Amino acid sequence: MIWTQPALVAGVRFGVAAAWAASTASVTWLLWARERSTGTFWGAFGGGMLLRGSVLGGLLLWGLRRAGTSMEALLISYGLALLGLMLTLEIRHLRLRTDGL
Repeated sequence: MIWTQPALVAGVRFGVAAAWAASTASVTWLLWARERSTGTFWGAFGGGMLLRGSVLGGLLLWGLRRAGTSMEALLISYGLALLGLMLTLEIRHLRLRTDGL
């Protein structure tokens, strides 16, 4: 079974944990910026994208030095968890307000 190999399990764990941390920080930043101004919100949006990319780069560098971690599992789990978290966290917390339309 695929989940019995320690390198794969470690890669999935670190990838999902990194995605959760990056998504949580980004959504928190966006929620803070949404109450300020439109310019601040878009700055936080771009900053969140930069944060996610930086975490990806950090995972790449970190994974290269870890023989006991599967790089494929690390990157795939980060990408899929990030996508899933963006769809759930950002849509749930940052819905467009269309009450007046």
